[in-house]
Amino acid sequence: MAEERLEEVRRARLAKREALLAAGRNPYPAEARRTHTTAAILQHFDQLREEKTPLIVTGRVLALRRHGGAVFLDLADAYGKLQIQFSLEALGAEVFQRLETLDTGDFLQLTGMAAVTRRGVPSLFAQDMQIISKSIRPLPSTWYGLKDHEARFRNRELDLLLNDEAASALKVRGQVLSWWRVHLAEAGFMEVETPVLQTLAGGATARPFTTHHEALGVDLYLRIAPELFLKRLLVGGYEKVFEVARCFRNEGVDREHNPEFTLLELYWAYADYEDLMEFTENMFAELTRELKKTSEIVWQEQTISFAAPLPRIRFVDVMNDRIGLDILTEKNPAAYVPLFQQHGLTLPEGNTYRAMVDALYKELVRPNILQPTLLYDYPVEMTPLAKQAAADPRIAERFQLVAGGMELVNAYTEQNDPVHQREIFKQQHAARATDAEAHSLDEDFLRALEYGMPPAAGWGLGVDRLVMLLANLPTLRDTLAFPLLRPE
Repeated sequence: MAEERLEEVRRARLAKREALLAAGRNPYPAEARRTHTTAAILQHFDQLREEKTPLIVTGRVLALRRHGGAVFLDLADAYGKLQIQFSLEALGAEVFQRLETLDTGDFLQLTGMAAVTRRGVPSLFAQDMQIISKSIRPLPSTWYGLKDHEARFRNRELDLLLNDEAASALKVRGQVLSWWRVHLAEAGFMEVETPVLQTLAGGATARPFTTHHEALGVDLYLRIAPELFLKRLLVGGYEKVFEVARCFRNEGVDREHNPEFTLLELYWAYADYEDLMEFTENMFAELTRELKKTSEIVWQEQTISFAAPLPRIRFVDVMNDRIGLDILTEKNPAAYVPLFQQHGLTLPEGNTYRAMVDALYKELVRPNILQPTLLYDYPVEMTPLAKQAAADPRIAERFQLVAGGMELVNAYTEQNDPVHQREIFKQQHAARATDAEAHSLDEDFLRALEYGMPPAAGWGLGVDRLVMLLANLPTLRDTLAFPLLRPE
């Protein structure tokens, strides 16, 4: 019945479209103009009312109602909403008759004067009206409050139009990206772009998506991280670079993971992970102060503070305390199997030492870290691209910023010894038989290292997760304009 009603409404609107065309009025003109946004009119309403200057606004009709001899509508643009009043006296019979062709969802260009209705509502009293985009499919009247995520995401444009929370989330995302670009540029970092299609999937431990280049006749991978190319830029003479990188990992979907996501990665010559820990504390404190006006945010009814300095805890210590094993001395994967059985956890693919420790951390430790915390000093096996600590070669100079039970930042002092890096890559390459997420042997990167890369530190931010926290969203998919869905 609903489909029949929808088709009936569509036919009626198509008939109005034909009537407009027959009358010589194009319902989809190429030109449109405005002098003011709805927000600007309301902000300067008293002044505009006094000036009695004709104003031109554009926007979408969200509501349409008649009251006596007048017609009222709510007009929305990207900046707000404004009430419009039409009267026969102000419009004249010909234009007033044109109101019969209006429907909710239509885009209009309106000329009129700022005035107040009898009930004291600031409005635009229209003197002329033109349809600039005729809506054929009606907007839903019961969208607000829809809880089914899949229904919302399959009709995302309606969700963004009718759900203020969804629209606000994308604005926060834009603010976050703009903030980082401005502040990194101020700190001397240059924005760069590196390949999305790569002959090897490197720079992270993850399973890639594969594709095929017909002209070259080679298989390619969608990048899982931009790291190796960015470090080659350090070899090329740049000292501070960053990239806002769309990345792809052929893995599961859950609250904090999506196959397509955004990393902000930066590389800083002559810095180490200690420098980046201080950098992280200062930047996040400033970010929250500027965007949220406070160092504290509320996420899923929990208060989270990014005030500096942040707590610092050694990764190896928190793991040893939680699982009761010394992860620096116990490298036998079999020793960790009872812990998976004890906690009812599924063994990771490959059952390697790296995979075991990583899985236990993600299941037993990370979810319990609510407040922003810097976890530092990891086993070298978990970070094959990082520099070993001089005081203990079992340790990699790596840290992560964890908040809300999620990893926000991953950073480390970069390995720049080409001989050592080659040995690590060889070990990783051999491990690929049992560990699908092990690194590939990237000869182009290794050759670049042999020319010499300065001491450096690298830092990667999960932009989507940061937006989750700042916009108080339950899932990473809520931060995306159009999240991937299984076809119906």
